[in-house]
Amino acid sequence: MELERGDIVVERLTGRRAIVIKVAGDDEVTCRFGDGRLEDRFAFELEASVPFVDWLVSVAVAPFWVRPRARVPSVSERKRPMLVRGTQ
Repeated sequence: MELERGDIVVERLTGRRAIVIKVAGDDEVTCRFGDGRLEDRFAFELEASVPFVDWLVSVAVAPFWVRPRARVPSVSERKRPMLVRGTQ
């Protein structure tokens, strides 16, 4: 992967997005993260961000790939624990 200044990348370990500020050599990259930090990373720690069209397709198709959630019973259907009072 050939990184250039201005590329949007994703940190593989954490999934955080960053923008490439400086490419120092073949394997060292300086990135600015969303909270404003500048940090040096090795190129193998980063991957290219998903292009917008691919992201849009994945968002459109995702509801059909996800299993339906189990229905949560309403408050009136829930079984409440019995209260037991001790005798004195």
